[in-house]
Amino acid sequence: MARALLEPVAAGQTRFRMQGLTPDARGIAVGREALVVFQSLDRLVSFLGAYSVEASLDVLLPSMTLERGRATVGGGVVLLLRCEAADGYALDRLSRLAGAARSQLYAGAGSVFVRYRESAAPFGYDLAASLAELLAEVRGGAGPDPSRGTGLTVDEVAVVDHDFASIYRSAERIDPISLIQRLELRQRPLPLTGLASDPELAGLRDMALVLVAPGIAERVLAYLWRKEVPMAGVRVTLSEDRRPSLLLRLRQPRGRLLDVLRPIPGVELLVPVSPRAAVEVGYVHPIHLASASSCLPGDEMYLFRGRAGRVERIDGAPRFVDGRYLVQTEVHLREAEFEVDPVEMRDAGQLRIDLRLQPSSRVREPRATLVPWAQIEYLRRLIYLIPPSALAAARMVPLRDGLMVLSGGGRRGDGRTLSAGTVLPLGQRFAEVAPGVLIPDGQELWPRLRPQLVRELLNLEGDDYAVFLAPGSDPIHIADEQLLALDAAVVGTLETQEAALVEPSLPALEPGSVSNERLGRFALWGFRSQQDS
Repeated sequence: MARALLEPVAAGQTRFRMQGLTPDARGIAVGREALVVFQSLDRLVSFLGAYSVEASLDVLLPSMTLERGRATVGGGVVLLLRCEAADGYALDRLSRLAGAARSQLYAGAGSVFVRYRESAAPFGYDLAASLAELLAEVRGGAGPDPSRGTGLTVDEVAVVDHDFASIYRSAERIDPISLIQRLELRQRPLPLTGLASDPELAGLRDMALVLVAPGIAERVLAYLWRKEVPMAGVRVTLSEDRRPSLLLRLRQPRGRLLDVLRPIPGVELLVPVSPRAAVEVGYVHPIHLASASSCLPGDEMYLFRGRAGRVERIDGAPRFVDGRYLVQTEVHLREAEFEVDPVEMRDAGQLRIDLRLQPSSRVREPRATLVPWAQIEYLRRLIYLIPPSALAAARMVPLRDGLMVLSGGGRRGDGRTLSAGTVLPLGQRFAEVAPGVLIPDGQELWPRLRPQLVRELLNLEGDDYAVFLAPGSDPIHIADEQLLALDAAVVGTLETQEAALVEPSLPALEPGSVSNERLGRFALWGFRSQQDS
């Protein structure tokens, strides 16, 4: 009776005979790597296809290696898939998918792996004997070379199962990305009554790609144009073709239209399966390409053609052009049968209108205040309440109707500083409708012109102002040199008086004297001041 090479791991076990095994958070024996042994290529493809449906191959491929191994005893050929998997949950998924593909998963690290856990051993397996004894039995009784540790070379890997152990020597390294790209498409049956009977249109419900041979491209375009089909296309040069083919994109195509196009020789319907891959309708790729973007490197677009048995690569993402610019049209020019009379230029003075003010409910920030002369005394008292920044920026100009106080440079800054026109509760407020153009608050300049045009019409230059004092009156022009600083204008000239100097009344100090006396242990006790003496 053959003896068992593995023994189940007990709950809470932390020490193992095989190096590289460690317990995870659930106590399951895991290693740094996982190894899946496939007896044939179709099982490997089935495993990768099932994995791409459940998870993303982009996570598995960076750490995955694929090798063709040959058994040292018996000479059988297998495929070895190795990847990083130190998590028990990831190993459970790999074990379940490997079992579905009639293969076995092993856990370990380096060059030695043991069978992963199952229902008979929920915490995994460990070696029942030392690794050196097992490898000696596999090699026919030859003991291991102590200088090489386990006795395995760098291109050998050992797997240990319940009742057998095998050593595989790597014979060839396989690029998994190249393998996935070279996989042959599988046929998928289509409805016998046509694509129109399928609610999803075999995956073409939202968008369909149509690859048209160069010889019939113009006829297909003319047919789709007559049917008023929304389309876009681009000319692409395929391998082994001298003339460029036509690649069309149809948005939400009708099923009856697809049934007409599919049997035409030279026309291929392609189903977009990812942003950079499309597969011919009636075929399916063994791998779910939407979860394997790393298998399609670069910016190329891949067209998997089932009937032609080829994979076409288009440099860069195709930039489709509206179909109306692809259809051939005939353009005819005819002679002009009439003469054009010259345009008679007339004076546009009759179109001129005047700017006027009209009431408005729009709220604007006041930029100036016209204080009547009767309220000047109140203004003098309110000067003390104006913030320093607003007072420094404010300017004034005396007019016949009163004293106008303008915010001046208060428009500059972060917009949070109060202006003098906002603080003063006197007189009539004015708002700014254009740079330097002031109108009474509650009014609006009509018609509404561009601010720069208003300045040009009023002939304003630099920091000049134009003020509409009242509706129906012409605006007044205030030059920049006529404006005075408010703080300098309201504060009168300060007069100073000469300081009065007086002679000091205290007598001069007399010369002092120094006396040396013997001090006791407590020198400060009993010290007599000059007043006591």
